[in-house]
Amino acid sequence: MRTAAFTSRDPGRDLVRLASQQEVDLLLLDASSALGEESLANGELGAVLADAPCDVGVLIRRPDSLATLSADRPVLVPFGGAEHDWAALELAAWIAGAIGARLELAGVAGDAGEAGRDASWLLANASLVVQQFAGVVTEPRLVEPGAEGLLRAADGAGLLVVGLSERWRQEGLGPVRASLAAGARPPTVFARRGLRPGGLAPRGTLTRFTWSLGGAAP
Repeated sequence: MRTAAFTSRDPGRDLVRLASQQEVDLLLLDASSALGEESLANGELGAVLADAPCDVGVLIRRPDSLATLSADRPVLVPFGGAEHDWAALELAAWIAGAIGARLELAGVAGDAGEAGRDASWLLANASLVVQQFAGVVTEPRLVEPGAEGLLRAADGAGLLVVGLSERWRQEGLGPVRASLAAGARPPTVFARRGLRPGGLAPRGTLTRFTWSLGGAAP
């Protein structure tokens, strides 16, 4: 563990520079108080999201939320198979593995737009990938479409990890993610993929798992 403390007139730019020079894998920002005052694209947060070469996590925590990261409370990831969902899944797998918690993947129940299929197959495939390459116990979970289903699923979780859409400059959090930020009981981390290749997302038939395994036993 290394610590750096410094004053800055431009925190966003200096954080990007620090992350670049030190080859940082993940930059985690606490935006619990700032996000209501500015959009994702503005200020320090926007500068980091736009220019940081590493993965970025944006932490949102309500004043009454309970930060109870433990093996007794799962880490929950809403998962739809997009690149930003895989980024969230990789971060969540790393955290769950570190604290010995189970990992839950939430997908849409019912009609998913293709012959009435739900997200069961998608969640099962992603669960197998995580268990094979990260050694983390993963449980698929079907929820009702929209924010309400995810909020109910998150009630017993210790942490909610959500992928930040590639369209964050235009859309911000978007309505569903904004509802999660405002209403989820556990702390919520919005994950944005950096310049490095994804560690979990399958590319064709090849699946890789990179920095999340750092320090893990063989």
